[in-house]
Amino acid sequence: MVEARPDGLPTRCVLLAFPAVLLLFGVIMVTFGLNGTSSGEMYSRVYAGNDPSLVSGHPERIRSDEWYVNTSWSIAQVQQGLPERNETMPGGMDAALPHDLPRADWSVAFRPHLWGYLVFDVGHATAFKWWIAALAFIASAYCFLVTLLPRRPILAAVIAMGFYFSPFFQWWFQTVIFWPLAWALVTMTAMIWAVRVTSWRPRLAWAAIVAFLTPVMAMGIYAPFIVPVVLVVVFFAIGTVVDQKRQGVPWLVLVQKALPLAVAGALGATVTLGWLATKSATLNSFLATSYPGTRLTKTGEANLLSAVRTVSSSFTESLTNGSGFLGLNSSEASTFFLVGAFMLPIVGWIVYRSVKERKTLPWVLLALSTVVIVFVAFSYVPGWNPIAHLLFLDRSSENRIRLGMGLASFAILAYLIKFISERTTRPPLWLSAGTSVAFLLSQVAIAGAVWFVEGPNRLWHDAPFWWAFALVSAAAIFFLARGRLALGGVAFLLVGVFGTGAVNPVYVGVFDLRTTAVSKSVVRIDAAHPGTWVGVGDVEISAILLESGVTAFNGVQGAPSAAMWHKIDPTAKYRFAWNRLGGIGWIPGSGDPRVENPAPDQILVSFDACAGFAQTNVKYVLSSNRALASPCLETIDSFALPKETATIYRVTKKLP
Repeated sequence: MVEARPDGLPTRCVLLAFPAVLLLFGVIMVTFGLNGTSSGEMYSRVYAGNDPSLVSGHPERIRSDEWYVNTSWSIAQVQQGLPERNETMPGGMDAALPHDLPRADWSVAFRPHLWGYLVFDVGHATAFKWWIAALAFIASAYCFLVTLLPRRPILAAVIAMGFYFSPFFQWWFQTVIFWPLAWALVTMTAMIWAVRVTSWRPRLAWAAIVAFLTPVMAMGIYAPFIVPVVLVVVFFAIGTVVDQKRQGVPWLVLVQKALPLAVAGALGATVTLGWLATKSATLNSFLATSYPGTRLTKTGEANLLSAVRTVSSSFTESLTNGSGFLGLNSSEASTFFLVGAFMLPIVGWIVYRSVKERKTLPWVLLALSTVVIVFVAFSYVPGWNPIAHLLFLDRSSENRIRLGMGLASFAILAYLIKFISERTTRPPLWLSAGTSVAFLLSQVAIAGAVWFVEGPNRLWHDAPFWWAFALVSAAAIFFLARGRLALGGVAFLLVGVFGTGAVNPVYVGVFDLRTTAVSKSVVRIDAAHPGTWVGVGDVEISAILLESGVTAFNGVQGAPSAAMWHKIDPTAKYRFAWNRLGGIGWIPGSGDPRVENPAPDQILVSFDACAGFAQTNVKYVLSSNRALASPCLETIDSFALPKETATIYRVTKKLP
């Protein structure tokens, strides 16, 4: 073990050592363009054979938000010169809300993951975006841990990496998850430093980071992830204040210590509010949509299956082998190894010992345990909607709130390790073993339920090594509770690495559809005689139009363009169907466009080249649908794709 500072905090070398390693790793990955994008999913749709940029693994089709929505729009932005307003759809679309696209405006100063697009090509920019938020999160987790465990930096690094390899993170892997977590962990770390140090310099340094990360987090505007994370920080702050007061710290001293952090939060909030004021029209339009609109979740809406998925960390293989678990897709079903939550009986023992020995209660641990109970109550206990509304909990949902559960569980684990490592008295053997066995029995019960409901073949095909994950996870709980911290930390890391290490592929750069023959033809034709396009076919058709930078009635919209939809649906007959966040696709039809929703986030529109809409508003069509045939379409070019033919048409005048 290394030495700590006299105030019990880590030295500067210890605090910065692992983040420096992470920085070096990030530089290497970005230099070689290596990242985990699933954009290679598009490769097999336009080319035959193996993708030369795929180093290992395979694209995850479920991650279409990444490989279709965000990648296509990002390249469209680059093609158009990083405008503040993307002009693909007639009438344009705000590049910031809700897709957070690359752009060149002042707000990008607080969008670090977009900096790469200002200086790199799209391949290296994609790698930069992939890693910067994730590595910032890992570094923040390490700093939080090593602040509590200043003599155990290696253990802090191991557990931080184990947390990173949680199924929830690897299956979602979005900046709207990692930035709120980085903010939360840095803010909690800053609180610890604020109450312990006597010098203003560390307080100001941590406050400066919090001031920067506050708008970084808030500008993601995805409340379902932000709210549970913020609530964990609020409860942590309450626990810290109560702990300080119980130790006899005067209010004036507490206020002085907290002042830099409070000012930092206020500055960050001011930047965010100023930015939102410039986006009020877009934000109001988005909140007025049919979906998601101002969707609120009632208390107690979760069911037994949701509870099972939340604690089913040993069945992470099923997310890959079975494309989901118990009826939900892999992302929605993913969870955490909630080791801290499962160790709540140890928290109870610590409270008992503190009372018995007349010592200060572990108020931070109690506060973190309370927020876990609040999250559980929100999901499974109905009847307290007004309180949940005041806490903003109803802006989240049963699946998204797992992020808060995971963070609170991680923080509980950190404080438990701190308590156990600082005292010679360990939790009794029966309690440590009982807690470990309780986790193991929960996993056995889940396996039995899957066996009974879906059959043994489903269990052993989707999660053949669930028992191994369960045993190693139970061992992690036991070793950590007994003070065998190195063994417990390694077990925690192994569960994560072997469970999710291969979820995302290793890819060089990003698959750029602009390099394909069909995209080059689209660009060439539009440059010679500009016009508006419609793409009829699967998502690759829409993506080609987006990345080619032409004007098109395709793409995944945020706040709907009133100008565009007035052209498609001038009487607003289908307003409920198109006034939503969703991907716009086209299918062959007859007469004026008809709009329907195969799913809440899908907008399907019929297209007839001879109808008034097409005759007035559409000049070109890119289609892979063989059923599209019309006397008002003239073939310009065609391209053989692996499973279809992409044809470019010109819309011609309807004959009398």
